[in-house]
Amino acid sequence: MENDSIRASGGDTFVDVWIEGKLRGISVSRGAIETFLGLTSDQAAAMSEDERCEFVRKHLSIVLTAAKMQLRDMNPAAESVSIDSGQLGSTGRGRVGDRRKTERRKTERRTPKGSEPPRVGDRRSTERRTRERRKTPTDPANPKRG
Repeated sequence: MENDSIRASGGDTFVDVWIEGKLRGISVSRGAIETFLGLTSDQAAAMSEDERCEFVRKHLSIVLTAAKMQLRDMNPAAESVSIDSGQLGSTGRGRVGDRRKTERRKTERRTPKGSEPPRVGDRRSTERRTRERRKTPTDPANPKRG
Protein backbone atom coordinates (compact mmCIF):
# COMPACT_ATOMS: atom_id res chain seq x y z
CA MET A 1 0.00 0.00 0.00
CA GLU A 2 1.36 3.42 -0.91
CA ASN A 3 2.08 5.94 1.81
CA ASP A 4 -0.16 8.64 0.33
CA SER A 5 -3.25 6.43 0.09
CA ILE A 6 -3.71 6.47 3.91
CA ARG A 7 -3.95 9.89 5.51
CA ALA A 8 -5.41 11.42 8.66
CA SER A 9 -7.36 14.65 8.91
CA GLY A 10 -8.94 15.82 12.12
CA GLY A 11 -10.67 12.92 13.84
CA ASP A 12 -10.90 10.70 10.76
CA THR A 13 -8.43 8.54 8.89
CA PHE A 14 -8.97 8.22 5.15
CA VAL A 15 -7.92 5.46 2.80
CA ASP A 16 -8.61 5.03 -0.93
CA VAL A 17 -9.08 1.38 -1.86
CA TRP A 18 -10.41 -0.59 -4.81
CA ILE A 19 -13.54 -2.38 -3.52
CA GLU A 20 -15.92 -4.41 -5.65
CA GLY A 21 -14.98 -2.87 -8.97
CA LYS A 22 -14.65 0.79 -7.88
CA LEU A 23 -12.12 3.05 -6.25
CA ARG A 24 -13.79 4.15 -3.03
CA GLY A 25 -12.83 6.42 -0.19
CA ILE A 26 -13.13 4.92 3.30
CA SER A 27 -13.28 7.15 6.35
CA VAL A 28 -12.46 5.50 9.69
CA SER A 29 -13.44 7.61 12.70
CA ARG A 30 -11.27 7.99 15.78
CA GLY A 31 -14.10 6.45 17.81
CA ALA A 32 -14.02 3.28 15.69
CA ILE A 33 -10.32 2.84 16.41
CA GLU A 34 -10.82 3.58 20.12
CA THR A 35 -13.65 1.05 20.38
CA PHE A 36 -11.72 -1.64 18.52
CA LEU A 37 -8.61 -1.24 20.67
CA GLY A 38 -10.59 -0.78 23.90
CA LEU A 39 -8.85 2.50 24.74
CA THR A 40 -9.95 5.00 27.35
CA SER A 41 -10.53 8.60 26.33
CA ASP A 42 -7.14 9.66 27.74
CA GLN A 43 -5.29 6.98 25.79
CA ALA A 44 -7.21 7.78 22.62
CA ALA A 45 -6.44 11.50 22.92
CA ALA A 46 -2.74 10.65 23.06
CA MET A 47 -2.94 8.70 19.78
CA SER A 48 -1.29 10.69 16.98
CA GLU A 49 -2.36 10.91 13.34
CA ASP A 50 0.57 8.71 12.31
CA GLU A 51 -0.46 6.04 14.82
CA ARG A 52 -4.01 6.07 13.45
CA CYS A 53 -2.67 5.71 9.90
CA GLU A 54 -0.50 2.81 11.04
CA PHE A 55 -3.53 1.19 12.71
CA VAL A 56 -5.49 1.37 9.45
CA ARG A 57 -2.51 -0.02 7.53
CA LYS A 58 -2.09 -2.96 9.93
CA HIS A 59 -5.82 -3.73 10.21
CA LEU A 60 -6.72 -3.07 6.58
CA SER A 61 -8.50 -6.41 6.18
CA ILE A 62 -10.84 -5.58 9.07
CA VAL A 63 -11.45 -2.10 7.67
CA LEU A 64 -12.23 -3.55 4.23
CA THR A 65 -14.64 -6.10 5.73
CA ALA A 66 -16.47 -3.35 7.59
CA ALA A 67 -16.60 -1.22 4.43
CA LYS A 68 -18.01 -4.10 2.37
CA MET A 69 -20.69 -4.68 5.01
CA GLN A 70 -21.57 -0.97 4.85
CA LEU A 71 -21.86 -1.15 1.07
CA ARG A 72 -24.16 -4.18 1.22
CA ASP A 73 -26.37 -2.62 3.90
CA MET A 74 -26.65 0.85 2.40
CA ASN A 75 -25.85 1.88 -1.16
CA PRO A 76 -23.71 -0.49 -3.27
CA ALA A 77 -22.92 2.33 -5.71
CA ALA A 78 -21.58 4.74 -3.05
CA GLU A 79 -18.29 6.51 -3.75
CA SER A 80 -17.34 6.78 -0.08
CA VAL A 81 -17.91 4.74 3.06
CA SER A 82 -17.84 6.01 6.65
CA ILE A 83 -16.95 3.62 9.47
CA ASP A 84 -17.96 4.79 12.94
CA SER A 85 -17.49 3.35 16.41
CA GLY A 86 -18.70 -0.20 16.86
CA GLN A 87 -18.54 -1.06 13.16
CA LEU A 88 -14.97 -2.39 13.19
CA GLY A 89 -15.62 -4.84 15.99
CA SER A 90 -16.41 -5.14 19.64
CA THR A 91 -14.54 -3.60 22.55
CA GLY A 92 -11.06 -4.99 23.06
CA ARG A 93 -11.18 -7.29 20.04
CA GLY A 94 -7.50 -6.76 19.37
CA ARG A 95 -6.58 -10.29 20.51
CA VAL A 96 -6.09 -9.48 24.15
CA GLY A 97 -6.66 -12.92 25.66
CA ASP A 98 -7.46 -16.51 24.91
CA ARG A 99 -10.51 -16.92 22.70
CA ARG A 100 -11.37 -20.33 24.09
CA LYS A 101 -13.32 -19.96 27.31
CA THR A 102 -13.37 -23.63 28.32
CA GLU A 103 -11.47 -26.75 27.47
CA ARG A 104 -12.96 -28.53 24.49
CA ARG A 105 -12.16 -32.00 25.73
CA LYS A 106 -14.62 -33.15 28.37
CA THR A 107 -12.50 -36.05 29.70
CA GLU A 108 -8.90 -37.07 29.61
CA ARG A 109 -8.02 -39.09 26.56
CA ARG A 110 -5.56 -41.48 28.14
CA THR A 111 -6.07 -43.31 31.36
CA PRO A 112 -3.21 -43.86 33.80
CA LYS A 113 -1.25 -47.05 33.23
CA GLY A 114 -2.67 -50.04 35.04
CA SER A 115 -5.92 -48.41 36.11
CA GLU A 116 -8.01 -50.18 33.52
CA PRO A 117 -7.75 -53.87 32.63
CA PRO A 118 -7.07 -54.59 28.95
CA ARG A 119 -10.10 -55.16 26.80
CA VAL A 120 -11.10 -58.68 25.95
CA GLY A 121 -10.05 -59.66 22.48
CA ASP A 122 -7.40 -56.95 22.12
CA ARG A 123 -5.21 -57.85 19.16
CA ARG A 124 -1.98 -56.63 20.69
CA SER A 125 0.06 -59.02 22.75
CA THR A 126 2.01 -56.23 24.49
CA GLU A 127 1.30 -52.65 25.40
CA ARG A 128 2.10 -50.11 22.72
CA ARG A 129 5.47 -48.40 22.61
CA THR A 130 7.06 -50.24 25.47
CA ARG A 131 9.79 -51.58 23.20
CA GLU A 132 12.47 -49.71 21.31
CA ARG A 133 10.93 -48.01 18.29
CA ARG A 134 13.86 -48.40 15.91
CA LYS A 135 15.66 -51.61 15.22
CA THR A 136 19.42 -51.73 15.44
CA PRO A 137 21.17 -52.44 12.14
CA THR A 138 22.13 -56.07 11.64
CA ASP A 139 25.47 -55.36 10.00
CA PRO A 140 27.42 -52.51 11.64
CA ALA A 141 29.73 -52.21 8.62
CA ASN A 142 26.82 -51.72 6.21
CA PRO A 143 23.89 -50.00 7.97
CA LYS A 144 21.91 -49.54 4.71
CA ARG A 145 21.25 -53.00 3.47
CA GLY A 146 18.60 -53.36 1.00
